[in-house]
Amino acid sequence: ATPRCSARQLIREALERYGLNPDDFGQFALCDVVGRPGGAGGAWQGEHLREVGDWERPLVLQELWKPKAGWSRRFEIRRRQDLDR
Repeated sequence: ATPRCSARQLIREALERYGLNPDDFGQFALCDVVGRPGGAGGAWQGEHLREVGDWERPLVLQELWKPKAGWSRRFEIRRRQDLDR
């Protein structure tokens, strides 16, 4: 992944890497999830989820916006049908 990669490109690449059909990228969304450790066994818990637009550049987002102290961010791929809109 590079700063030039769009969310759509990253989803296609991840699907291919995990042996899924990259042409199914439209069924998935890249989500920007902010959370912190603290669940059972120190598990990470997401507190806020935002669907990243297909043409947004996640690595640029990560570089320009940092969560507050004690919080962290990660990107997750989720099925669009599972997202609460």
